Amino acid sequence: MLEKVALFSNLQTDAIARLETFCQERKVPKNTLVITAGDETDCLYVLLKGKAHALRSDESGRQFVVNRFQPYDYFGEMSLLDRNARCATVITKTPCILIVLTRKAFFDFADAHPMLYRNVIDTLLDKLRKATQQIEALAFLDVYGRLSRFLTDNQNADGVIEEKLTQQELADMVGASRETVCRIYNELVTGGYIAKEKGRMRVIKTLPFNF
Repeated sequence: MLEKVALFSNLQTDAIARLETFCQERKVPKNTLVITAGDETDCLYVLLKGKAHALRSDESGRQFVVNRFQPYDYFGEMSLLDRNARCATVITKTPCILIVLTRKAFFDFADAHPMLYRNVIDTLLDKLRKATQQIEALAFLDVYGRLSRFLTDNQNADGVIEEKLTQQELADMVGASRETVCRIYNELVTGGYIAKEKGRMRVIKTLPFNF
């Protein structure tokens, strides 16, 4: 399965088969903390099935979703590389199947397959670019702007946001209160811009530039 993971996708089949012998599979229920911010662990996790979110929380308990993981995404690579404490909490949103790779196993394999180091650099740069865009949105866009960007960026060809999200989860993703997101959401529904179909949001027409 690892050939579908960006970090390993350009490795030879026999190399991936060898890598899989180092991995451990874990089945994890919904709402399980896989990683807690501040933990001193150094494993790499690959999500084979299910969905998970990476979160940051403040002292009052408010949360902000810093990343969302789908099948064949991976996480935990920063602590794997530098052995510093985890910088975010990762929680499963559905039942998940994870592949776990220890730091020693990763570097033993990478030393024999140096191309993996280049893959790490490329994928980290891609994540850094996305994080920069997220910071830009938080710095320069109001709540409506962030919500509009999220809906626009995450809709499929039919305008559907495929992930089923509660308004609280949506608020956590755009860094706002549930009440504010609820008010904007309801007015967009009233205006005919978005609708909810079978538990999923759908963008019906281009969202207005200003709210």
